[in-house]
Amino acid sequence: MLQGARMRSNAMHEARHRQVLKAALLKVAAASRRLRRRRRKRARPLVAPLRPTAGVAPPVPDPVKIAVLAMERLGRASIRASFTGVEVMVTAPDDATAAIFRAALSETTRTRPTDRLVRVVVD
Repeated sequence: MLQGARMRSNAMHEARHRQVLKAALLKVAAASRRLRRRRRKRARPLVAPLRPTAGVAPPVPDPVKIAVLAMERLGRASIRASFTGVEVMVTAPDDATAAIFRAALSETTRTRPTDRLVRVVVD
């Protein structure tokens, strides 16, 4: 008889434990839904496609734009390559910018050997 009472006590304890766990999971799920609703998608920058024109010399790249692209793309790619050890491809908008990126990478390869893992391709 004593054993039956003990089993009943465990069953009641487990049922109470399940109720508490279910209530906690419902709170987590509700909080998760609230967080998802409040998040907004990041706006992607508008980039116009480059169309070559016949007979017109390509414009000289803006030095400020090149510096921004280098910081945004080369810096992140260099860190990613150093952490993962896997080759990373970086896109450049035109051949002139790609040549500048490659020259910068060849200079930094002297001090950071992982910069050899960054490859520049023209978009």
